[in-house]
Amino acid sequence: MAFGLLLLGLARHAGSGISDPDTLWHVLAGDHLWDSHQFAGPDPLSRFTVEPWVLNQWLPELGMALANHLGGLAAVSWVTHVARVGVCLVIFVACRSVAGPLAAAFVASAAVLGTADSLSPRPQLVGFLLLGVVLLAWLRTAGDGRTRWWLVAVMWLWACCHGTWVAGVTVGAAVVVGLALDRRVSRRHLIRLGSVVAAGALVTAITPLGPRLYESFATVRAVSPYILEWRLPTLTSPSVVVTLGLALAVPLLWWVARRRPDRVQLLLWLVGVGWGASSMRTVAIGAIILAPLAAQALDTAMRRPRTATTRSEAAVVAGAAVLSIALAAILAVGGPSDPQKVPAALDTTLSSLPAGTVVWNSDLLGGWLMWSHPDLAHTSDTRAELYGPVKARDYLTVIDARPGWEDPFDSVHPAAALVEERSGLATALHSRGWSVSGRDAGYVLLLRG
Repeated sequence: MAFGLLLLGLARHAGSGISDPDTLWHVLAGDHLWDSHQFAGPDPLSRFTVEPWVLNQWLPELGMALANHLGGLAAVSWVTHVARVGVCLVIFVACRSVAGPLAAAFVASAAVLGTADSLSPRPQLVGFLLLGVVLLAWLRTAGDGRTRWWLVAVMWLWACCHGTWVAGVTVGAAVVVGLALDRRVSRRHLIRLGSVVAAGALVTAITPLGPRLYESFATVRAVSPYILEWRLPTLTSPSVVVTLGLALAVPLLWWVARRRPDRVQLLLWLVGVGWGASSMRTVAIGAIILAPLAAQALDTAMRRPRTATTRSEAAVVAGAAVLSIALAAILAVGGPSDPQKVPAALDTTLSSLPAGTVVWNSDLLGGWLMWSHPDLAHTSDTRAELYGPVKARDYLTVIDARPGWEDPFDSVHPAAALVEERSGLATALHSRGWSVSGRDAGYVLLLRG
């Protein structure tokens, strides 16, 4: 019941509209793919990017574009909630597969909070859902030893959705290595299980992108020092605190129960901790992997008999999921239909600027500018990997008006600037004689004097 109430509570987000800075350009990317059928090539959304445009998240982007075509941003918000509920359900099922209902519900709820920072309207939601499916399958393989070849197809699908497919490879490898160290299966069977992992990794090379799928790893790594989402986790985030709690709870509960974990569990714990500690972006991956381990450890420490899932239990959880999705549909239709947390009051002024006008902008507004004002030339957005490390570094220099900011700013010949009102650049441009044309939502629009 408690977990069902959590699912119902999540529905409120569907009525808040779309405020994530990435969502809009994901929809536009899907639109472009529908029209052009091109998975890679020059960037059609900005003239200031320098790296090739590779659609490594093309399948969810097509879905987001279709949802927007059918029902606008309200439909995108609702589809996001459906995926969000899917992530929550697969976490619960993974926990319930190794623990009783009390431990499973408690730990799954905590793990959902551990993923909260990343449950936004982006393709990564599909990646989290498939991670849960793959994790559940490998947990069952660890228990029954069955070779699940269908995981290869799941890995191919995952590679079409998001770069988190790498986490699935690490989960499979941890289980196979753990089984080998525990000597729980024959060598011949171990080779078959290892082949599932290897085939799942190799099949990612035959998506519509081919080997170009791997290009994004290098481009993202190059700009990661300049992206907040790729910084090391900090305890200022509740999701990080909860995930850290899950990571610490597992060995503590093993000690309390005086239970020595097998090597599969130990390796999965190491994999979960590794992903959770890697960056803010991967905290959710760590929470999902750690969840069933924590649920099983808690169940053992409580010494409660693990009962089979009953029809009434399944009905409560499934019913809550259906009600949550239905409630989200109502809230999404009644919610805002336009992008949120953007300076919409400046639309009229921005629309009056001549086509092709260069607007030096906050990267958080890049998606909105290409969505609402495609005739203007925005200089940055949250696709930092396409701008490259030099421009990413220049962006931080300019937005804070650090020494030497004038050269990279003047090099793009902007006639307007749309930045945070309290930014160093806003103050510097005002002293340069730029005039304030308007303010809204914490942003200021300045025009060259």
